[in-house]
Amino acid sequence: MKFNAKKLLLVSSVAAALAGCNSSDNDKPETPPENTIVSMDIRLMETTDIHTNVMPYNYFESAEHNEANLPEWGLARTSLVIAETRKEVANSMLFDNGDLIQGSPMGDYMAALGAEHLKGEKHPVYKAMNHLEYDAANLGNHEFNYGLEYLDEALKGSDFPYVGANVWKADDSLEKVSAAADECEVRITEDFYETAEHMYDPYVILDREFTAADGETYTVKVGVIGLTPPDIMGWDAAHLVCNVVVSDIKKTAEHYVPIMKAEGADVIVAIPHSGLNNNDDEFAENASLHLGYVEGIDAIMFGHDHRDFPNSTGEYGDIPNVDAEKGLINGIPAVMPGYWGAKLGVIDLRLFSKDKGETWAVDHSFSTAELRSLVEGSDGAIEDLVETEHEGTVEYMADSIADIDVNMNSFFPQVVPDLSIQVVNEAQLHQLNKWKAEGEFADASEDAIFLSVSAPFKSGRNGGTDYTNIQEGELTNASVADIYVFDNNTPAVLKMTGTDMKRWIEWVNSNAYRSLPLSAGETFLVEEFPGYNFDAFYGGFNADGEGLLKYTVNVENESRFTDINGHQYTETENEQLTSLTYNGVEIADNAEIYVITNNYRASNSSMPGVDNAVMVKEEFAFNNRELVQFYLADRLEMQEGTTLEFPNAKVFQLEAPNTTSVSFASAKLDEGLRCATNEITGLSTEGEDGTKEGTEGFTIYNFNFDYSGEFNCKAK
Repeated sequence: MKFNAKKLLLVSSVAAALAGCNSSDNDKPETPPENTIVSMDIRLMETTDIHTNVMPYNYFESAEHNEANLPEWGLARTSLVIAETRKEVANSMLFDNGDLIQGSPMGDYMAALGAEHLKGEKHPVYKAMNHLEYDAANLGNHEFNYGLEYLDEALKGSDFPYVGANVWKADDSLEKVSAAADECEVRITEDFYETAEHMYDPYVILDREFTAADGETYTVKVGVIGLTPPDIMGWDAAHLVCNVVVSDIKKTAEHYVPIMKAEGADVIVAIPHSGLNNNDDEFAENASLHLGYVEGIDAIMFGHDHRDFPNSTGEYGDIPNVDAEKGLINGIPAVMPGYWGAKLGVIDLRLFSKDKGETWAVDHSFSTAELRSLVEGSDGAIEDLVETEHEGTVEYMADSIADIDVNMNSFFPQVVPDLSIQVVNEAQLHQLNKWKAEGEFADASEDAIFLSVSAPFKSGRNGGTDYTNIQEGELTNASVADIYVFDNNTPAVLKMTGTDMKRWIEWVNSNAYRSLPLSAGETFLVEEFPGYNFDAFYGGFNADGEGLLKYTVNVENESRFTDINGHQYTETENEQLTSLTYNGVEIADNAEIYVITNNYRASNSSMPGVDNAVMVKEEFAFNNRELVQFYLADRLEMQEGTTLEFPNAKVFQLEAPNTTSVSFASAKLDEGLRCATNEITGLSTEGEDGTKEGTEGFTIYNFNFDYSGEFNCKAK
């Protein structure tokens, strides 16, 4: 049933005035509009991107550090907020958006135990969530990282329903895009939604007994629909291709929401594991904006890109019909509560019934959205539930691999060549050369160049302490996880030209840096460009111990790519890349280049540099994190002793002839201060507090473009 919001608001305002302005603490009118029989408020709560951070414990730090420092995350801490938020109201529901079973050392530990272990023991995330009595949950993209068997066994531990409307079973009877014998891609037409079989329940309609304003209890039918990024087909191709089909988020919602309404849903809650940006792409990864325009959706509880919504940072200010401060998408209340349980999303809805509670409708003019932060302490009951897995994780992560002669961190990768990236690149190039020696790439020309590319996977996305920070002179299992966070990435090799490589580097430059000089209020680093997309190339060392690949970037030149919105852009003739050499020789535009990377990057077929490349090898037998472990083992086997040395290849250099220095926000860690003030050339800091994308908890650093000295931060 539809209401005239303006009329309702006017009538209720008059009624409230006649009643002596009897309003609640948050100024929402208590008196229902004329001609309604009863009103009711319900509260919806959401967690998202927990990534198996159940315990408030930093597994990359010592037990002593954890005793003195309670991390600002963990579902055991969120539990206390959930309890307080529930107590405030008569009617509430709790949902999770996804990305639960991967992404932290505890997730790694559980994955190492395998699916067989889950047949006899619940996953710790579900021990905690069952205790918290969640009502429903959605599948995130990282749920698929360990394969369908592992996921299925994990989900059996859930006492609440899961929904995933746009994930389907692959079926030979479905219409294929191509007639090729090995083609598994399905054509998704209107008929597809009627004939395909779901992998998971697309939605649920939950009957809940709620108390209305008149004190009576009524049944409300709450429909919940879940959606996951279509990109999982590339990110986890090894597990999903020919097993799963994924449809577009908005089109899937448009198909099912009317069905849910027809089945009696009074309220429809969409839980898309999908971020928010301004795009109109089909099969968009971040499509939460689109759901605000699907008729019948009453609340959007989203996640995936680890941001806060609502917020007042201005980062969503250019998206039409999005009110970030109020938490509205086209007038529909929406929340995204960050990551790791550091926030709780809360939506309050006002319902009205004109038929004595038989059916209900939402008036969004009374709806509110907010985020709630953690309170002091942690829930001991949840800590007790996962004690066994916690202790196992601590022991697993402490296993030593090798001694090292330097610190490895990801504090400054955009301004100085970074060892945390280089170690991954060394491992990838090591594997690429192995394949070459075994006869792979037999068609490669004699002068073909073999390279690696990687990025800093921990670079402040999740706050001022979320950086790789290995400083004890030792590599452990925790160190490898610290260097390579994403244990679902698998190796892939692209064949490209020198022109492709140059466009790739220019793409990174255009996204990462603002051309100098800066305008008032601008920051040198484009803070919304995630570090895990800051690709750095690497080519190994020559016989004299010098890096083979070198490139120079002039950040006073105008960017090549402008008007960037995702992978939509305007390409100009501008060039910031002023030099690109291999073994001292400029790389020609027609050079033949083989680059090893991960399947996530290799699947970005619309990204400049990758768009014209050809994937010549995919390896599903192991992931890139394991590849790093293999490399370290090979290095140790080829030498005496357990200490590994890591000279810096000094691959890239920024130029700014007319600029004295630039400032940027990075890690708020003592080790960052030490490296910047005593160890790394060109860097300095006075320890001033700063923000990144409007988020506090960072430190301001300065860089003066001096590349004459040392870029490794020695181990203590």
